[in-house]
Amino acid sequence: MAGVALSLLVILILSGVGISLSLKLLQNYKPGRTKIQGDLKQIKAELRPWIADLVPWSAEEMEQLSLNQINRTTKKGVVKTSKGIFTTIYHEPVVVWAYRKYVGQKENGLLYARTSNKEFVYRLKNGGIEMVIGDQLVGILNEQGILFNHKGDKQIAQINRQNEGLLLPVKVKEKLVGGLANPARKQQSNARAFQNLSKMEKEEEELFLSLSILEMVRREVGA
Repeated sequence: MAGVALSLLVILILSGVGISLSLKLLQNYKPGRTKIQGDLKQIKAELRPWIADLVPWSAEEMEQLSLNQINRTTKKGVVKTSKGIFTTIYHEPVVVWAYRKYVGQKENGLLYARTSNKEFVYRLKNGGIEMVIGDQLVGILNEQGILFNHKGDKQIAQINRQNEGLLLPVKVKEKLVGGLANPARKQQSNARAFQNLSKMEKEEEELFLSLSILEMVRREVGA
């Protein structure tokens, strides 16, 4: 009798685990806007201590940003999460980021990144990436690295992520504003992330940073 009761208990426990896992899979298969906003709020809370330690962003930090990272961690589960901090060539923390990979065969994720004074949010799904800078929806980035406005009728920026060279050129409108050191061809451990930077207006710098940071993290997490 005791053996039968124990068997029933094990079945109930396993059934409960199965239901819980199924629900978690469903919640993270095609997360809606409410789920995304909740996850984004949680990410910001988790990163708050790191954000507080970021060096104030300036033109100097931009020129000195490297591909080096500190505090790099990854956790696997139904939802894979990764986070880290990009530093300057002098190992000062300047860009913090966190990425969540949801369930799905295609790219399906949420990326949050920020400097001391600007935040970037990316919703990766269906072959496109919805990009937000601050509280403003900037547009949609396609698989070819072309950023269109939110209406989809105007190209506003581009990163040549298919380039096999040492630099990935970045254009804002028709202006070549700089190049991102190709993360796939990193030559030295302390290399500067940006090269051939031109003088940029505020909007140009924001778009350049948004495309470059996204590419840096995507190469890092294999997205």
